This record gives sequence, structure tokens and C-alpha cells, in this order.
Amino acid sequence: MIRRLFSLFILTVFIYSCGNTGKKEVTSKAEGSSEASKVEFASLIENPENYIGKTISVEGKVVHVCTHSGKKLFLTGENPDVRLYVQAGEEMPKFPMELLGSEIVVEGTLTQVPATEMAEGEDMQTGDGMKEGEVTAKAVGADTCETAKALASQPVLADLMMIYSKHTVVK
Repeated sequence: MIRRLFSLFILTVFIYSCGNTGKKEVTSKAEGSSEASKVEFASLIENPENYIGKTISVEGKVVHVCTHSGKKLFLTGENPDVRLYVQAGEEMPKFPMELLGSEIVVEGTLTQVPATEMAEGEDMQTGDGMKEGEVTAKAVGADTCETAKALASQPVLADLMMIYSKHTVVK
């Protein structure tokens, strides 16, 4: 009698474990389906055009979280004068203010600031007397944010922004 119960128990465990294996594989495939490629901040600075329109993840230090909307932040790499503008979409929650000063990995799609917002920057001057950097600053909301003005004055990444999808705090 004990042998039969033991055999039935072993058979039940075997059948149960076979069913769980399939679910674990589906979960691991879903987790591994992220198409974001890891990009070093220095590489992004050197060749930003290689990453436009692509989903990437970048590690950096948060130097600013917008207090007005809470939907934008700025990351820096080794050079604190070069910042990457990260914007959360409307359906994304606000960035927590606790991120300020933290090292994080941000995943999202790198895009250029739309040409209509860049105005006529070819001649470094727009029709209304604004310089190209000032137009970029306005495009990223500089009218309420001093850090955005600093972003616009930097030599690289000034016309790029990352549309945020998720972040992870580096420990």
C-alpha cells in the first residue's frame, strides 16, 4: 500500500514538474525578448547618429529630474558637461525625485528633436533672432528649466532625446 502511494506521489510530481517547465520557458522568452542594445555613454557621444531610431540602454548619473512635470531627466557619463535628455511618454509615470544623483540604466528609443521645433538652424540663426541652441533648448522645455539651456549649449547630443520605456537603479 505504501509503495503504491509512493509510486502515485512520484508520478504526480513528475507530471506536475513537466507542466511547469513549459511556463518557465515562456516567461524566459518574454524577458529575453527585449531588443534594447547596451550602449556605452562614450560611444553614444562619439557616434550618436548610429543609434537614432533604435532602442538602446544607457548607464549614467542622473543630474536633473524635472520638478515641474516629473517626466524628464538628464543623464551624464564621465563628462558632466554632456547630458542626455530623457523624456517619459504620457502613459509613463513620473520619474521619482529620489533618482537625482543615482547611477541608473535607462532603456528607450533615441530620437532627434523634430525639425519643426529646430526651426531654420542651418544658418545658426532663426527668423525670430534665436540661435540654434536656444531653439533646441525651447524644444526640450528650457523655458522652465535651466538644465535644458545647458543641454542646448553642449556640442553633442543637444538635438537628441531618449523616449523612456524603463529604468533600473545600479547598485
